[in-house]
Amino acid sequence: MGAPLYIAISQHIGFFVSLLTNSLLLYLIITQAGKLFGRYRVLMICFCVYCLFYAILEMLTAPVVHIHGAGILFYVNSFLKYDFFWAMVMANAYSACFAFCMSLLANHFVFRYIAVCKSHKLYYFDGYKLYLWFIPPLTMLIAWSITIQFLYDPTDPERRDYFRNMTREVYDENIEKLAYIGPVYYTWENGKRQFRLQDLLGSMVISSIISISSTTCIVCAYKTYKKLNDLTNQMSSRTLHLNKQLFLTLGLQTLLPCFTQYIPVGLNFTLPLFEIPVGKIANLVGVTPCLYPALDPLIAIFMIDRFRNWLFQKESPSHGGSGARVHALPPANIIPDN
Repeated sequence: MGAPLYIAISQHIGFFVSLLTNSLLLYLIITQAGKLFGRYRVLMICFCVYCLFYAILEMLTAPVVHIHGAGILFYVNSFLKYDFFWAMVMANAYSACFAFCMSLLANHFVFRYIAVCKSHKLYYFDGYKLYLWFIPPLTMLIAWSITIQFLYDPTDPERRDYFRNMTREVYDENIEKLAYIGPVYYTWENGKRQFRLQDLLGSMVISSIISISSTTCIVCAYKTYKKLNDLTNQMSSRTLHLNKQLFLTLGLQTLLPCFTQYIPVGLNFTLPLFEIPVGKIANLVGVTPCLYPALDPLIAIFMIDRFRNWLFQKESPSHGGSGARVHALPPANIIPDN
């Protein structure tokens, strides 16, 4: 009875690893990046700070997820779970921050695309314009939060009745005492489906946010990769080495959120439509998102020479030849100062 132990273990591990990796990357950006990263340093620093905040928020939430029939139950399992007001604040904030995270990631891929394919438009990130790029993530966060607050109302009696027996039998919890988010797509009455339009509308909004963010990442990643591949034969051996680093970094940074965020969350919102009996397996979505902020910094740390050399106490190579190439062709994670 109760939530699976592996959820708490994974979340605690993810929390401490996130603190370590993001703090290390933040230190490296501030002390080792120099002018090589240009304005992109601001985006990287903001994402590191966000990941640290997200890791803390996840520990305060300790989410448990369960797919039951045509419904999804998400409830707070931390020390706040019986404090309805604060638990709902944490549940809403945690869920909305997930949208913010995906949109921030999309911003990074847009930046990489512009830096490589449209470098003459890098002025879009000059001065105050850089901070305007945070408007889309904030918009996504607000839209997700409003959806959770008003369309997935936890005080709805029909919604509580739907999850009541399951929470008691599977998790030994009283649904009346829990702060939870629980969209139910439809119920059965006299052998006929009765669709709950409010819940379906909420899931459409959330699915749209996921689709917009993931599509932006995939399209920008593909176009950036294709552009770099077209220019490979024009590069020196030193620049070609830098280019190979970029290919691997870009590939990993594309695949990681797909497997830790988009696919798990997308499946959790899709499977209940078909009443697939997933049950406790849905808790994977409470585990995989915490892996992304923990693992993503490692890609930058190990793939960027300057960071890797510092970590392993290796002497940094000369920046003479490669530096010129960096200015001629900014890679996805690195751009010159204007």
